[in-house]
Amino acid sequence: MNEQLFTTERLMSNFREYMQQNEAYMTKIQALNAYYKVVAGSILADRIAKNADLIVRMRHLEEAYQKVAQETR
Repeated sequence: MNEQLFTTERLMSNFREYMQQNEAYMTKIQALNAYYKVVAGSILADRIAKNADLIVRMRHLEEAYQKVAQETR
């Protein structure tokens, strides 16, 4: 994710825009909470995906190490 998307100023602007876009459907607090949950979920999903990718890489590293170690015995 692009870190510039998550500056305080940018997020404040996004909160305000989301509240304005949804004023016919939600109270300001409901809109704040909804946007917060969407962004938090996105951040967490990105982190989980990166962690899963790191785990796969570490498994591949270990597997390669073990195979090469077996070859040299």
